[in-house]
Amino acid sequence: MMNAVCFGGDWNSPLKRNEGQVHIRKSRYGFTLIELLVVIAIIAVLIGILLPALGSARASSRTLLCTSNMRQHGVAGSSYADDNRVVLPALWWRGNQRPDTPYADLSNPLSDVNGVSFQALHIIRERSGFTNATAGSNWFSNLWFTHLVYLDYLSGNPEEPVAVCPDDEEQYERAQTPVEEFSNGTIRRKFESSYETSVFTYSVDRQRGSFRPLSQRFNSYTSFARDQRYLVDRKMTDVAFPSSKVWMFDTFARHGRDEIELFMASGTSQPILMFDGSVSDRETNDSNLGVDPRDPTSDEPMTIEGLDEVLYPGVFRWTRGGLRGIDFGGQEINTGQ
Repeated sequence: MMNAVCFGGDWNSPLKRNEGQVHIRKSRYGFTLIELLVVIAIIAVLIGILLPALGSARASSRTLLCTSNMRQHGVAGSSYADDNRVVLPALWWRGNQRPDTPYADLSNPLSDVNGVSFQALHIIRERSGFTNATAGSNWFSNLWFTHLVYLDYLSGNPEEPVAVCPDDEEQYERAQTPVEEFSNGTIRRKFESSYETSVFTYSVDRQRGSFRPLSQRFNSYTSFARDQRYLVDRKMTDVAFPSSKVWMFDTFARHGRDEIELFMASGTSQPILMFDGSVSDRETNDSNLGVDPRDPTSDEPMTIEGLDEVLYPGVFRWTRGGLRGIDFGGQEINTGQ
């Protein structure tokens, strides 16, 4: 009789000989319906926990990017001032002066209002190659286009990336749109900035001879009273409290909000660039209220109509004392006005 020989294992292996038959041990695979439902429920709970955190992380990253953008503006603007006798960057073509431009239609501004408009168009045409760009006679190019004068201190590209807040979807889309899709009169919007520059970097903040400050009382937030002559060279040394005076900010509070609101609305906040180059998230409620520089002795702030036709104080757009005043970190001061 031959002895049984087992190769590769013993008789207790899954293949076990018994009475001449081979039995295969059955294993259970997959989930039951209850187990599957439990897994789905756990995943749903985890998603519910993680989504708000991810959304918050994305919002925080956009705010950080906005802060970085403004910090680069501060560095570029300060470098521009260093190279130009500490004169603050601003569009500066004046009325009744012949600017150096190859474009005949931009060569004879009759007022400061025309001058800054022509200068901005000159830069846009030269940098973009879109030589037919035009604008209305009252275009307030100082407000959202000051960065054009220091493009060489940034990327040099008129579609300057750091000029756009990452939450400004409308301007981001404009910047990405080919020039061919704009009309001659709207192409300038492609090169607009989300951030506005203090009005006192290019105009007087108190009566100075025939020069009167800009004003906005009871007007829309986009409507300014500007005389034919209002441009003056303002210097970095005119700023009395660099760490407390706002240099640049977004016209709208965009970050972490379901609906954007104007910078001056109560309860809003945003990254703000100060004249010392620092950038931090500031709440409008912490700002001083400002004043109409054409009525500097008044205790009342500049009053501006917002998006909802409600009147708001002008806060750091209209700092009491202008460049010599304080927006954050102290009470409004008597600047001798």
